[in-house]
Amino acid sequence: MSLPKWALAAGALTGGAMVLMSALDRRRHSDRNNSAAAIVNGEPIPVEDVEIALEAMARDSRNALPEESARRALDRLIDEELLFQHALALDLPRNASTVRRTIVMTMIDLAQTSVDSTPSEAELRTLFENSPEYFAAENRYRIRWESAAGAQGVRARPAAHPPNRMLTPTDLRRYLGEDLTAAVLGLEGGQAIGPVENNGRYHWISVIEFRPAGQPDFDDHRERVEALWQEQAAEAALEAYIADLRRQADIQIQPFAGE
Repeated sequence: MSLPKWALAAGALTGGAMVLMSALDRRRHSDRNNSAAAIVNGEPIPVEDVEIALEAMARDSRNALPEESARRALDRLIDEELLFQHALALDLPRNASTVRRTIVMTMIDLAQTSVDSTPSEAELRTLFENSPEYFAAENRYRIRWESAAGAQGVRARPAAHPPNRMLTPTDLRRYLGEDLTAAVLGLEGGQAIGPVENNGRYHWISVIEFRPAGQPDFDDHRERVEALWQEQAAEAALEAYIADLRRQADIQIQPFAGE
């Protein structure tokens, strides 16, 4: 019997990664042989998976499913299981880089989803207080910028002059570049620098107006604090998971030419 088009398409995607990962997800249920709809080379296909496949077919169909739909769904899962088993026999998880990456990324997701995603108010506030550089507001500057070919040359306003409004250091870098912005950040209102040589030209920059950064407020940054907490918690969970795998593993570092 020839494979249906869905199986051929799935097998073509990223060296079989899509088929492999859907099968990997299903294999979590493989200990429930008593609720298996079929057993393929000793591996059960749970009835629940057939029901899930039928639900997906129903969502994609405008009409009621025909009576043979359950068998069609089961046949698809059987074909998928056969493809998965053959991929393992070919050692594709190790030999096909796209499949390997998909499996590794799936394991990373599994490790990170184990984290408790509901931080307390106290945990969020502690993170906020311990991360001032992340949530700190930025100083703002309104500047006037002139440049010339030489230190005694005729000054002119550059075409890249920033708009006449208050700008953060991040904004200034887009106009002045890293070096000139760094020179400006030490100035306050009414102060100026120049001539400063940069990229073959000389520059004069005056700070017309300066507004110091205010103290950041927790409530204004709550969403960013929660996002940072989730990011750090996921990273910590992954590091702990990998550390545990390393403790259980037999790892022998061999000398190689790149050392």
